[in-house]
Amino acid sequence: MLALTLAAQIAILSALGLASPVEKRIPGATIVPMRAKSPMYIRSGAEKIFNKDAALAEKVRVVQKYAQSIKGPAAAALVKRSEVTENFDINTLRKRASSGIESLTDDYDGIDELYYGTINIGTPAQPNTVDFDTGSSDLWVATSTCKGCFGDAYNTAKSSTYKGSTTPFSISYEDGSEASGTVATDTVTVAGLTVTGQGLGAVTKESGSFEDGPTDGLLGLGFTANAETGKTPWFINLANSGTLASKIFSVYQARNGASGSEICFGCTDSAKYTGAITYYPLDPSATSGTQYYWNTPAAGFTYNSGTSSGAFSAVIDTGTTLIYIPTAYAKTLYSKIPGAKSAASTVGAGFYSFPCSSASTLAPIQLKIGSAYYAVNMADFNLGPVSSGSSSCVAGIIGEDIGGSGADQLAIIGDEWIKSWYSVFDYGNLRVGFAQALH
Repeated sequence: MLALTLAAQIAILSALGLASPVEKRIPGATIVPMRAKSPMYIRSGAEKIFNKDAALAEKVRVVQKYAQSIKGPAAAALVKRSEVTENFDINTLRKRASSGIESLTDDYDGIDELYYGTINIGTPAQPNTVDFDTGSSDLWVATSTCKGCFGDAYNTAKSSTYKGSTTPFSISYEDGSEASGTVATDTVTVAGLTVTGQGLGAVTKESGSFEDGPTDGLLGLGFTANAETGKTPWFINLANSGTLASKIFSVYQARNGASGSEICFGCTDSAKYTGAITYYPLDPSATSGTQYYWNTPAAGFTYNSGTSSGAFSAVIDTGTTLIYIPTAYAKTLYSKIPGAKSAASTVGAGFYSFPCSSASTLAPIQLKIGSAYYAVNMADFNLGPVSSGSSSCVAGIIGEDIGGSGADQLAIIGDEWIKSWYSVFDYGNLRVGFAQALH
């Protein structure tokens, strides 16, 4: 399930207000567990085969998710980077500040498609599972009166802090998926960190893939400018409330059903990565000077550390499974990969395949940011055979043109890449940071 964002067909009028943020620094940090759900493979006996329909559905949603991105001047050619100097390691913070760590479950069936965890809404608190999505900025969740909804539902009548409205809320995609309801506010707690009066979409109807999804809703972790309700996102409210040791959150995604996936709010977790965290500034120039996403200028993808595919603004998006880059850049990249060819006729526009027999011998495919190279794990890059018994495997970097031109084009860097790179989202300094994830 992807994000509620600008690209969705959304009708929201004026909404209820949120609690005013207070600037007060109180040490604290917390970690949220995340689970992964994986329907992008079809099983044929012991064989795992690429699920074309699931991949095409995600591609449609990614396009719509970012379709209305505002175009702006080219991003800076040179990106300054810095290594972390602050100490917000949860392993140290927990000794001197309030914190909370929850256990994880990682459901797996061939590919880590969707990472999600538990939040609590209302008074008394009601647990709901949501997709933690850095590519969107709104919170929405299915209510107990929802028709066609999956899983446990949020009972608004049982919350003393719930405040409803008649303001309509809806999100729909071209694949027929739809969720609708009204805008409301309530108390929202994630692993012990609470925001009162948080704006949310109280969903009363779902259809299509929404009703089949593994979660009750979605928690957007992007910027206020991208919030369809026009209200401050949960994390930004939290960051401005003074309850965090630092205005950051960091993401670790386990692989292949292993335990350990987490979001660490106000902290990093040194047990999840090795080496120093290198930071890069965010890039509002790609969206006319307004920060919508967690995006930073990148030189592009390379094969075997060769010539770059072409520069773009890289959006680090935990709510997207695969990787999407401009079509011309995808063509350039795959022209350098031995045996790679277009799979437009067998899978769909923008998809490529390569010989399954070469999966273990391909040279590194890397995202270049500044002067550093960040490799994609080839096990994540390989999406499996095109069909049962096929010698061609589907590649996990898809060609799709999203916003702008040249270096202003957006590339959506999803879980396929994030699993290899511990990712820090620094709201206080408007930057993202990466270190080698431990698996």
